[in-house]
Amino acid sequence: MTLQCEDGESVLKKTIAAVFFTLKVRHISKVYVTDRRIVIKNRKNEHIKISFDHIHEITVEDQFRLCIRCNTPQRFFTEREEYTRLYLHGLKKKEGGVIAPLDDAKWPDAWRRYLNSLVKKYQTAVAKKKREMQNEEDELLFIEGIQRRPNGLDPFAIVKTKEKVHVWFDDTELNVCTVYATSDHLLVKIKSSDYLVVPYSVIYNTGPEGKDRIRITFSFSQEIEGFSAPLLKMFIKRIPEPGEEYPAKVQERWMEGWQEFFTQVTSAIKAHKGAISHDEMLEMLIEMKHSPTKYSLSSYAKQGWDRACGLAVDRFGGMDDLYLFQTFLLKEYEDMKNRGVAEPDTARQEAYMGSEMAYNAILAYINQHTRSR
Repeated sequence: MTLQCEDGESVLKKTIAAVFFTLKVRHISKVYVTDRRIVIKNRKNEHIKISFDHIHEITVEDQFRLCIRCNTPQRFFTEREEYTRLYLHGLKKKEGGVIAPLDDAKWPDAWRRYLNSLVKKYQTAVAKKKREMQNEEDELLFIEGIQRRPNGLDPFAIVKTKEKVHVWFDDTELNVCTVYATSDHLLVKIKSSDYLVVPYSVIYNTGPEGKDRIRITFSFSQEIEGFSAPLLKMFIKRIPEPGEEYPAKVQERWMEGWQEFFTQVTSAIKAHKGAISHDEMLEMLIEMKHSPTKYSLSSYAKQGWDRACGLAVDRFGGMDDLYLFQTFLLKEYEDMKNRGVAEPDTARQEAYMGSEMAYNAILAYINQHTRSR
């Protein structure tokens, strides 16, 4: 039994097992366990490669079967369908070289304990490394401070709001500037090809300055090209619309809106440690309801998609544990898949399929943005 390993990878254990993901077909396969993944090779030389990143849990089912549950739906071998569960049943050789199932409860239990220890060790190391990298990135961003540059928005920047306002840095007035608020910084357009980038990580606090300005205090003095002295504060002031009704009320709401926004983004910076934050997750779930993928589906499938997204938002709102939330999503995904297969009515089949696709998309997003439990 041989396996072509990746750089730095080593095979720790190997065995032969009956591998299946439906009860109809079982594949007699060689199973290799390395320090970072499980590789399964069947008699047709087809492979299943499951990184420890993609493993949600490993359990024993029906006493003799080992169940590996993935955190996102996977295609195994050349199957068209996607599955979240993969089963292994031990094998033994009888007289004459005949291979038979090994009905011994000790086999799956021993493999469950062994694999769980490897997965936990790997995922803990990955999570620790990501936290360290995030801390280094935060420190670099903090030291970098405000920058002046000739180019504007990055190609993939997500603009949360855009507004023309009066801007001051300390006592220097820049007059009317366009301010873009992205997910991680303010971009102040002074004029064409002249921009200031203010990372949220350099903001110490914010608050009202008089009745019409918002004050942004920096964590440390900022040396910015074109300014004669280091800067400590930034101020923004709303430009009223001509002929607007109730200007005082509009001004009050404007102040409250920006203040709430600054509180939200600075809190997210402080709380973020490399894994997806609670607010980011909730925002994604809400936006997922309007995903472009949904609009290519039939009307019944769209209803299923909306139902799944709504249920995910409701469940996540009362749950702080991402691992438990993934467990809920996986269960719902599997239920929708099984109901779709058993349902004779075409419209309901499409609705179940829409829900299945939505749960798949949510699981893929979580898997892409975080690896820690």
